[in-house]
Amino acid sequence: MPTAEQLKRMNDINDLIKLIASIDHRTFYRKSKDRIAYFRFKKKLFFVDDYTGSDVYPYELGYGRANGFSHGGNMWQLVNSFRKFIITGKYGELRDYKEIWAYSYEGCMKIRQKAKEIGFIESVDYPYSFDEWGKLN
Repeated sequence: MPTAEQLKRMNDINDLIKLIASIDHRTFYRKSKDRIAYFRFKKKLFFVDDYTGSDVYPYELGYGRANGFSHGGNMWQLVNSFRKFIITGKYGELRDYKEIWAYSYEGCMKIRQKAKEIGFIESVDYPYSFDEWGKLN
């Protein structure tokens, strides 16, 4: 059974996923299914995929992503970082959470601010691309 702290962190991460699914590229939202991905506890923690609707066991297996997971490697890393935070309370990471995910600077900042607010990351600062004159690329 999950602890009260784990349930709170899971709910906080689910709120973060809803935010990610609501802006810019809308990762973790599947329009054709009108479904947003989320975490839930059964006997163990599972990630429910937005496209497949499958319960995905969110643990890095060493040879690619899990069955039922419809996103790529960066998202698989993010889901595993969410899982680690939910279970342990240790900081996660929003690796490469910038333009390669088709998110604007403003969208990234909203996501990073929410992630900091819930304790998932320490700082909202991140290496978004700027040109040599200090303008966003």
